[in-house]
Amino acid sequence: MALPFTETEALNKNSQNFDKLPLNKMAEVMCAENFVVANAVKKAQKEIVKAVKLIEVTYLAGGKIIFIGAGTSGRLGILEAAECPPTFSTPKNLFSAIIAGGKKAVFESVEGAEDNAMQGAKDFLKTANKKDLLIGIASSGTTPYVLGALSAAKKQGIKTIFITSNKSAKKAGATVTIYLNTGAEVISGSTRLKAGTAQKLVLNMLTTMAMARVGKIYKNYMVDLQAKNEKLKKRATRLIAIAANISLESAQKYAAKTNFNVKEAVIMAKLKVNQKQAKEILKRHKGFLRGALNE
Repeated sequence: MALPFTETEALNKNSQNFDKLPLNKMAEVMCAENFVVANAVKKAQKEIVKAVKLIEVTYLAGGKIIFIGAGTSGRLGILEAAECPPTFSTPKNLFSAIIAGGKKAVFESVEGAEDNAMQGAKDFLKTANKKDLLIGIASSGTTPYVLGALSAAKKQGIKTIFITSNKSAKKAGATVTIYLNTGAEVISGSTRLKAGTAQKLVLNMLTTMAMARVGKIYKNYMVDLQAKNEKLKKRATRLIAIAANISLESAQKYAAKTNFNVKEAVIMAKLKVNQKQAKEILKRHKGFLRGALNE
């Protein structure tokens, strides 16, 4: 008898008897299935672009971008929010994340937390305002905690993005729904696999593209990084040398003068100005290094 499975719970015919396969065949099956992920993301390109525009508008309006999810989806939201400040020097709390079950759920399962729609709404509204943007993440598209938050946001007139691997989740009525057709998992229902990988790819795209749009990237250089350790100080120095077309030795001097602020150092080197003037030029061009250099 055929059972009514949702997309993320369906049985994968390509991984039948997975537990009996020799290791090389297991790897072959998983590699083949992983190729599905990139294609699913590519097919969602139009929706991803729409979502990036929402993030850009939110940033320019002084709003916050809030990720919300349960389990793997919630942890991916936390990871994305945590990585933006060191990568792009984003303002404090520009990106934040909420996970069903709270901080404890980051490292262990909090049973039943994802089933509470009212709690999802409450947790979101506690930190949100009209200018903010909610990004709900739920592979199944049916997680009550996430749907509760999305519904609460909609009632408040707050824009929403929904990242899911269930086509019917479009009924949730998000401003933009990013449907990732990743299909049945190698291990039935284990959405930390293909669905989770697709979510991570999309989250990377959303933040990277949006930050490029607001001047956090010059060419493909990470010019707004926070150089808080030796590795990143060396990276900042190399970027100064490359972007300003100067020697590494000269770049080290500018790095020292600016406390490894890549943008200020590049402006100083290329326009032959002091740090105060570099700051003023950068501010005048709203943080865009390309504009500050008249390129």
